[in-house]
Amino acid sequence: MNLNKLKDSAVFAAKEAGIFLKEKRLENKEILKEEGRDIKLVLDQDAEKIIRSYLEGTNIEILGEEYGGNISSGKYWVVDPIDGTANYFRGLGECCISIALMEGKEALIGVIYNFNNGELYTAIKSQGAFLNHKEISVSDIASRSKASITTGFPASETIESSMKFLEDLKGWKKVRMFGSAALSCAYVASGKCDYYAEKGVYLWDIAAGICLVKEAGGHVDFKLLDKERYEVVFSNNLL
Repeated sequence: MNLNKLKDSAVFAAKEAGIFLKEKRLENKEILKEEGRDIKLVLDQDAEKIIRSYLEGTNIEILGEEYGGNISSGKYWVVDPIDGTANYFRGLGECCISIALMEGKEALIGVIYNFNNGELYTAIKSQGAFLNHKEISVSDIASRSKASITTGFPASETIESSMKFLEDLKGWKKVRMFGSAALSCAYVASGKCDYYAEKGVYLWDIAAGICLVKEAGGHVDFKLLDKERYEVVFSNNLL
């Protein structure tokens, strides 16, 4: 199966899960687990089951936030059924479905679908990045004084680390915190924001964004902080 067909499979899976989540968004949502700042819903698991049911037909391994899997040297899907679960739980629109095809550490396909407003971001390696079939590119802003950064406030253990975080935000024209790493990547890819940086995110949060931002002409840097969490920087390649 070629990459275009695999992208179509990911888009179909995302749209089917999106229909389900959109139907359920006004209903009472059962909390599966709530620890610290994180919240897990039964709907997270339900949505991943839907996505898996369609991707399993590709005979490619799946790594998902809810049901696990493995990072391998070969091809594997990376799935986040709801990125921005806390937003979804509270009825906020900054949440999405994120599906990527990886090969080792390389992103071959990226699909990010905001089922609330119908924005579908897609990218295939060496084929460009698109929003609802229209090609997108990163911004051409080269000065922090004119640029927007999106980030997430870290769960810092010390006042010093919190102060350093705030110090790093000086100089940017605008600071945005959307509560969704995947959408933050998509916004950099489409030029809605210029820079995304965060510590402590997981591969399923940013895998699709890697492909999108690179194909939109941006720069991506991600490195492991511990066994599973990453420090990431996604930029327009000018900042």
